[in-house]
Amino acid sequence: MKYTINYRIRNDFLRVNLTGEYPAEKFREISADMDRVIDENGISKIMVDLRNFKGRFGVFNGLQEIENFREESKFLQFAIIDIPENKPNNDFFENASFNRGYKLLFFYNEEDAEKWLNVDCNIEFEKVLVKEY
Repeated sequence: MKYTINYRIRNDFLRVNLTGEYPAEKFREISADMDRVIDENGISKIMVDLRNFKGRFGVFNGLQEIENFREESKFLQFAIIDIPENKPNNDFFENASFNRGYKLLFFYNEEDAEKWLNVDCNIEFEKVLVKEY
């Protein structure tokens, strides 16, 4: 199970592309790595593209992971881009996150995510980091 995290940073905006196959047991490691990049770069707006990432956790596991989110993340905006087939589980995850005070929304096209975050992804990024696991 190999996966890649591609980070692109511009000012307070972080764009994350995840590709490969999702290792459920690695969620906390992926999340901690993302938190580290956010903290080190003063990020407040995050777009995560999951469209080329295979596998997701179910509703119960998703709820457990929401309970482990950092309190600091309540001050950030997360736009998650996914494929429409995952919408039923994403709707639950989005509502559960929102009810706990997190600004996390799922989108099914990049343009809507950009509008919500008020960012332009057609820019040159200042930093590009790639991690393979």
